[in-house]
Amino acid sequence: MKIPALSYILASVAAVAICSTACRKQTPVQEIPADDVVVAVGDSMLTRTEVLCRIPSGMAPVDSAELFNSIVDGWVERHLLADIVRDDSDEMARIDRMTEQYRRRLMVASYRRSLRASHRWSVPDDSIRAYFRDNSASLILERPVLKGLYVKVPSDAARLADIRRWMMTATPDAIDNLERYGLADAIEYSFFEDKWTDWNLIARQIPYRFDNPDSFVATRQNFETAYGGMTYLLHISSFLPSGEVMPYEVAAPIIAGRLELESGQSYERQLIAGLYAKARKEGRLRDYREGYDAHRPSSRK
Repeated sequence: MKIPALSYILASVAAVAICSTACRKQTPVQEIPADDVVVAVGDSMLTRTEVLCRIPSGMAPVDSAELFNSIVDGWVERHLLADIVRDDSDEMARIDRMTEQYRRRLMVASYRRSLRASHRWSVPDDSIRAYFRDNSASLILERPVLKGLYVKVPSDAARLADIRRWMMTATPDAIDNLERYGLADAIEYSFFEDKWTDWNLIARQIPYRFDNPDSFVATRQNFETAYGGMTYLLHISSFLPSGEVMPYEVAAPIIAGRLELESGQSYERQLIAGLYAKARKEGRLRDYREGYDAHRPSSRK
């Protein structure tokens, strides 16, 4: 079905002023002005105001007309198909069950998200260290970590030669000179000599295709490349390849995340067990399963 006249839509622009109210509140059928009805299927009506509420402002007239017709056609198709489904009682019962199940899942998922957002568990350092001590064999690097220096400077920087020399040696005096005199021209600079850093954090800053990170860090102490008028220099003072046990400082935030998740799950299990107990005590929950106690929520960890 097509609404033939473009002027019909353009003449309706005035209705946009009441769009927000119309979209928020359903108008009773008996209060719908006859000249506002665009199409009707049975007792259901779609108004021009409701359609215009869904058309973004600022669209070209031709595009607005096309979207207007698309919205109307979609509404008609949904209602015609719904009429067919309503005549099939078995299908309607199945849809009603699916709708109710989906609604309940949404409610539960929303509550659990709000529950987790409102409870932040602080994990003590000694718990993190104990976990690392007992589970370090499972904390394996998936890519290299390294220590070193990275700098990005314009390729025409006045002191590029000095910067290159200081980066290659990376002695305490060289780093001091680099930071004192070389960084005036630098666009980016990272000092990570004192902490293990994920390879990806460094590699993503350099416009170069690193095919094999492990091979690269093992064979290149110094690296330089140029692109787009910029020169990129990397010095690797030490590294650990993928497959090695994570250093504690790399593993610590991962462990903290795991322990926080476990604490949240434990809290949720206890909460659900408490809700079961309260509902049983009040007589709202009557469970007739025999011999399946092991499957019921309990406060046991």
